[in-house]
Amino acid sequence: MSSYSKAGAAGVVLLVTIIEDAGLIAWLVLARTSMFYRGIPIAPVVLLLVLLVEHSIMQRAENPNFTGKVFAEIFGFSLLEVVNWSVWLILLSNTSSLLSMSSLLASLYFFVGFYIEHQITENVITQQPYLRFRNGRGGITAGVILETLSEGIGARLWLLYGPIGPAFLVLGSLIEHSIQYVVGRLPVRGLVVDPESV
Repeated sequence: MSSYSKAGAAGVVLLVTIIEDAGLIAWLVLARTSMFYRGIPIAPVVLLLVLLVEHSIMQRAENPNFTGKVFAEIFGFSLLEVVNWSVWLILLSNTSSLLSMSSLLASLYFFVGFYIEHQITENVITQQPYLRFRNGRGGITAGVILETLSEGIGARLWLLYGPIGPAFLVLGSLIEHSIQYVVGRLPVRGLVVDPESV
């Protein structure tokens, strides 16, 4: 793992938050206008490109061992994140209430989908098996749960509060990325089984 400095960590967290949130806002605008190019929806392509940049920056900051295999893994979980955002938005499209059935279903989908994506992200950062899900009592799993909750709450409030909504998105993302940065540096010894036994 690369050496740790508070200023460096804060800079990385701020940079990836700005990139991701700008991309999400652009994605939402494009998704609501249903823009297509030669039959390809523009919104998910733009979001995928933004997430590839954001995830690559975080990966490089956490673990400079950046190979073609690592980029392929980043592409996989970035694609999953695009699917998660898209499904979540579709589930929310018929509601503005926090307590409607479609809002609760969207929240459940968000938590499960993004928990999986965040766990895979941490696995790639810490060089663990791609689909290895850790013991529920582990510090990494607790961090992944907190990442997911902070991003989900920020995202839901973003759509709920109109013009001031992006402030909630940024706050949720800052918390998410701060936790991700710390969790990516936690020792994983003892939490992971031998890959051959999985």
